Amino acid sequence: MTELTHMEISRLDLRYAHTRIRRPEALLALMRSLEKWGQLRPVSVVRSDPPCPVLVDGYLRVEGLRRCGKDIVLAEVWVCGEREALLQVLIREQERRWEALEEASLIRELHDRHALSQERIARLLGKDKSWVCRRLSLLSSLPEEILEAVRRGHLSPWAAGRILAPLARANPEHAKALSQAHLSTRELWEFFRHYQKAHRKERERMVLDPLLFLKALRAREEEGRIHALKEGPEGRWLRDMKVAGHILVRLAKALPSVIYPGQHNLDRRLLL
Repeated sequence: MTELTHMEISRLDLRYAHTRIRRPEALLALMRSLEKWGQLRPVSVVRSDPPCPVLVDGYLRVEGLRRCGKDIVLAEVWVCGEREALLQVLIREQERRWEALEEASLIRELHDRHALSQERIARLLGKDKSWVCRRLSLLSSLPEEILEAVRRGHLSPWAAGRILAPLARANPEHAKALSQAHLSTRELWEFFRHYQKAHRKERERMVLDPLLFLKALRAREEEGRIHALKEGPEGRWLRDMKVAGHILVRLAKALPSVIYPGQHNLDRRLLL
């Protein structure tokens, strides 16, 4: 059972704000919609003790209204406890797509603040316990500075999960330095691909100035493209012929050891 009511934004308890990831582009789009059409969907709150409504869903809408100079929000009051409300928010996956870090943050709230075991959370969400463990380990593997960068929208959740999480397990200092380099997701992936192939000393130099490394990498790539354009198809043909020549020299040197007197006829025919 729920009820719709208007509430002052300043009265809302935003205790779960840290579980959401801010998306500047989504916020701007929402603000344009709010200015044109007003608030179309209510936020979700539950009553708390002391009697201050706790916002469980709709943090982006509240932020958008606040940025638009509004101080009143349309809210749907759920007649249940915070624990049940958080579970309901997670279960309603079809209404929004959660990032893995957002799911992990909400699960940690259920585990730490509301004292639910991992087994109980998994059962209530209809998931395996291993799924809950993986979500929680995603949070524990990342330093707080990186998590905060994701929450503020300075770092994409994909980059945090696929690049910085494994890097943080191997070298936390390098992960922290890379998270502060203000690289795009594409740049982070490009850097990480080369980092994986580099030896220890090269990695130390790379993380000292990731932007400088990427600039040098692009400069080398540009030089290669210019050289390829200058030499044309004739130059590429000559380079391939040199490679083929080296291979033929190596094969000729090995000839006495692969074709010899008394060799089986089938082997000789195959080699010839």
